[in-house]
Amino acid sequence: RRSGRGHRHSRGSSGTRHAGRMSKMSLPDLPSMKDMPSLSSIGSSAAEGAKGVYTAANNVKLFQKNLRDMITGIRAAKDKQKDYMNKCLQDIRAEVVSSDIRTKAVAIEKATYLHSLGYNMNWASFHVVELMSTDNVKYKRVGYLAATQSFGDDTDVVLLIPNLLKKDLASPNPAEAALAIACLGNIVTPELSQTLVADVYSLLNNHKPDLRRRACLCLYKCFLRYPEALRPSFARLTECLEDDDQGVVQAAVTVLSELAMHNPKTYLPLAPKFYKLLTTSSSNWMTIKLVKVFGVLTPLEPRLAKKLVGPLGEILETTSAKSLLYECIRTIVAGMTSQEKIVRQAVDKLKDMLNDTDPNIKFLALHALTFLLESHPRIVAEHKGNIYGCIEHEDSNIQYCALKIVRGLVTKKTLMDTTALLMGAMGKSEQRFRDELVWSVIHICMNDRYALVTDFVWYLTVLADLVRVPSSSHGGLVGDQLVDICLRVEVVRESAVAILKPLLLDPYLLERSESNATVPEALKAIAWIVGEYAQYVADHDAVIAALSHPNVANLPAPVQAVYVQSLLKVYASAVSMHAGSVRPAPEMPAPALAAHEQLEGMYVDPEMPKSSPVPMSPHLHRLGEKIRTNVAPFCKSLHLEVRERGCQLKTILDMTFAAEAETPGEGVALMEAFAVVLSEEIQPVSLKAQRKVEPAPELLLTAPLSKEWDGLLLSSDDEGSDDEAPDRKKKKKGKGKEDRSVTELFTQKKSKEQIAREEAEAREMLQRHREKMGQYYLGGEVPEAKEKKKKKKKGDAEALPEPEPEPELPLYMQQSMAGGKMARPTIKGEDDSSDDEYAPKSKGGSGKFKSKIDAAELHAGLGTYDPLKPLGRGEEMPSVEAYPTFDPYANEPGGPPTNAFAVGAYRGKDKKKKKDSKKK
Repeated sequence: RRSGRGHRHSRGSSGTRHAGRMSKMSLPDLPSMKDMPSLSSIGSSAAEGAKGVYTAANNVKLFQKNLRDMITGIRAAKDKQKDYMNKCLQDIRAEVVSSDIRTKAVAIEKATYLHSLGYNMNWASFHVVELMSTDNVKYKRVGYLAATQSFGDDTDVVLLIPNLLKKDLASPNPAEAALAIACLGNIVTPELSQTLVADVYSLLNNHKPDLRRRACLCLYKCFLRYPEALRPSFARLTECLEDDDQGVVQAAVTVLSELAMHNPKTYLPLAPKFYKLLTTSSSNWMTIKLVKVFGVLTPLEPRLAKKLVGPLGEILETTSAKSLLYECIRTIVAGMTSQEKIVRQAVDKLKDMLNDTDPNIKFLALHALTFLLESHPRIVAEHKGNIYGCIEHEDSNIQYCALKIVRGLVTKKTLMDTTALLMGAMGKSEQRFRDELVWSVIHICMNDRYALVTDFVWYLTVLADLVRVPSSSHGGLVGDQLVDICLRVEVVRESAVAILKPLLLDPYLLERSESNATVPEALKAIAWIVGEYAQYVADHDAVIAALSHPNVANLPAPVQAVYVQSLLKVYASAVSMHAGSVRPAPEMPAPALAAHEQLEGMYVDPEMPKSSPVPMSPHLHRLGEKIRTNVAPFCKSLHLEVRERGCQLKTILDMTFAAEAETPGEGVALMEAFAVVLSEEIQPVSLKAQRKVEPAPELLLTAPLSKEWDGLLLSSDDEGSDDEAPDRKKKKKGKGKEDRSVTELFTQKKSKEQIAREEAEAREMLQRHREKMGQYYLGGEVPEAKEKKKKKKKGDAEALPEPEPEPELPLYMQQSMAGGKMARPTIKGEDDSSDDEYAPKSKGGSGKFKSKIDAAELHAGLGTYDPLKPLGRGEEMPSVEAYPTFDPYANEPGGPPTNAFAVGAYRGKDKKKKKDSKKK
């Protein structure tokens, strides 16, 4: 034993000494790991070297960068990322044409990453299909991922993949089937859905729960693009609600909930199954989906709300998930408002959410409260303190939502306080929200014909303050409100002139700046009010100086025209007040008299007593000269309306001063006449007043304007060239019919027999043209089989084809053809009353992103299909073979229906085989 141990020791020592000697030996230089190629490249290069050939593909594979290297390079090239990505794209284009599948897969993987950054990879679509068709699941996954990212409805190579998808869907390898389902759900088109929906449907019976779950979710995407598949697969889809695997049940609930969102009435019979799942579910995700389904079903079935009080109340008290809590609250406030107890419970939870520091939770709480504004405003008003505080929140979404609630909570008692709160928030808000605040203040006060306003003088002061809001976009709306109030409320006209006069005198409002963008629209209304009610103006000098200020030329032309017109009104009022202070003013004419009748009565009627003339005072003379001097620039304006009114005012003043110089008092009398004419009160007229006026019985709207127009039209037809005249005469002689008037041609009522005869003639002409020019018609428009023409004698007439039965016309078209009086079709949102004159104009949302296929457009086709209705003939889902043959030319005319994916295709083949076997 000792010798044995010593022997082993000696062996170890000798090995150590041998290793030492080996370390001292000189070794040749070896390449580093970076310079060494991979094993696969070594093998391929060796094979090529044996042949004596060295290709560029081997060089590409040898120095190819993988996805990690490319991402590292992109992050490293911070200043020249664009150039680096362009170089990467060039390398990818060179690598993707390689015959080596690994090189192609790495190139497609890098192209997919660049596609997610915005670089188009449609040029590589065919190579993606090549990668999808490989047998290796590792590379197939890369191809399917690239197809999911880049393929769309306008991708041409989608026509090449139906057979590939069918093969992978029927593959025994669950990984390949899962890849095919995931890709189909993202790139599905109407053609792909129609071709592959049966294959996806067959996977609902697969023994793998994961494939059943994926197939259930993929069917929803197929339904959107091919709605006809919903009814035959609906029964099996509802059976998935009772599946043993919870993942499959959750997928079925998800699909049915999405379908029910757009057509809830159809899915109301499934409420018992949904209720059973709600009471037994332990998954928050599935519970959220079920609660959302009940949110759209409860408004349709009131008894369902009473049934849900217990389960939803228990969820509110026990759940800690904010998402589930909010969905329960939203369902309660949207469709269970009749249950007072659970509404109180939900609002208490909303109070805690309003006090949350998370802005998302706060916004959701405010959004839920908007549903209770109409049904339970008192409950919402209990939290107005928190709601008012949200108006000054830093998050704009919270501000808008809180403002919407504030508008719904305003009453007569809280109008002034709420308006003061909103006015105070304007100085701290951004421009967009400031405009929303201005709009809200105006519409709160003008709602329902100023139902909440009790003090119109206060409202005028609010409008005057809104004019000074910087960069406001509602100057026109403020001006319309000022004019409307002064026209409708007579007692506030004097106060309106006193309140608005400081705005007219402010020279800052006449400056051109961004903050005064819409102020001219308000100044136009203010100038009109001051001129129209000039009898309430006390300081004529200041008002005339403001109306004739040189900076008025900075305003738009329509505003300048109103300013010039108001100058005449204010000066005429000043002269009239001066004459009235010396002697009593003449009696005002009746409002019903027109302006020319008033002038005729003043100057022509000899029975009207003439008052003693009043000479013009020096103050009025200086005021008139000031107007003549300041109005001179308006007489040279480039705008015709401004120039015309300026010249008229200057001419009137010249006439007044000339008459006053010739005879003292004549100029004052002339201006008094103008004051009487301009003092006629303007009454408010509704925008829809014209429709309420019945036309006079003697007004014949359908009668022709002239009895000779038929002859004029016929005579114009006769005027032509000399060559065409003889031909027309021959045709007229051949017909032997009298010419009918154009009025008869337009007003003649055709009978049903005449309409049917004309349609039959049109079909006959179309049939003849198709037989003659069939080669120019597209496929499917030409009849498949042409009947051989039989030889007939010259005297035999050709038999015409029998006309097809006429389809029944709608009642609206029948009434139109019969000439009866038709009821006007109802238009949504239209009302004969004039209550919606001041409805807010919808703000344009054209700048928002709109997807290529909108969700509403996708779901529009599903609304016409009732999944619970018994299936009709030919609606059952077709059977699926393992590897069916797909003929892209199966739908061509003249060929047999060889499409393996058409409904009933296989059944027809089986029947033919059975008949042949029986005959044999």
